[in-house]
Amino acid sequence: MKKVFLGVGHGGVDPGAVGYVKEADINLAMALACAEYLKKAGVDVKLSRTHDENDDLKKEIMECNAYSPDLAVDVHNNAGGGEGFEVFHTVKGGNGTELAANIEAEGLKLGQKSRGLKTKKNASGSDYFGFIRSTICPAVIVEGAFVDNKEDAQKIDEKEEQEAFGIAYAKGILKTLGIKEPTATTTATATTTATAEKTKEKLYRVQVAACKQEESAKEVQKRLKAAGFDSIINYY
Repeated sequence: MKKVFLGVGHGGVDPGAVGYVKEADINLAMALACAEYLKKAGVDVKLSRTHDENDDLKKEIMECNAYSPDLAVDVHNNAGGGEGFEVFHTVKGGNGTELAANIEAEGLKLGQKSRGLKTKKNASGSDYFGFIRSTICPAVIVEGAFVDNKEDAQKIDEKEEQEAFGIAYAKGILKTLGIKEPTATTTATATTTATAEKTKEKLYRVQVAACKQEESAKEVQKRLKAAGFDSIINYY
């Protein structure tokens, strides 16, 4: 099973960029939608956070590396008055660059303007961003939209829009992994399996009667079945 790590930018005491929407909240909504879509396709996913809590970058990178994923994506949104989305990838190229290109292609399908695929170097010439530089797998940073640009923020201020961005990221990830997008059948199977596992975890056995005669035990069993309960008879 392929594994993907999703970093969820900011959170807790760090709201990230704040404009017409709060970045930390939008990041989480997009990442959760991305994770759900990936899981439906059979991908194992780990998120750096699943609710509003502090999410230190150093800890995020450590969690990612301990998980040892095939790919990693850090979900962010932008600020500074610009427009559109952009994807940062490693200066070394390879699968990280391919992942960035695949995500960009899906983002364009949403009608969002692309600011391009980008790299950023530090003074030593290696990757500037720690999430890209220090993770042990190909990693990218996605900046979905500008929260302080009214027109851009309107593209991500509704739950359905945030989920659409997350799903677009997931589709780019799946293409990079060479995995088909989930169908209605695979989604139904995943739901059924999850329900079965949940039911299995909460299975309890209760003795409802102790009878001296087999006929009496069978009568109790008959009544239980009529009431919708499965039962067995143990002989002592």
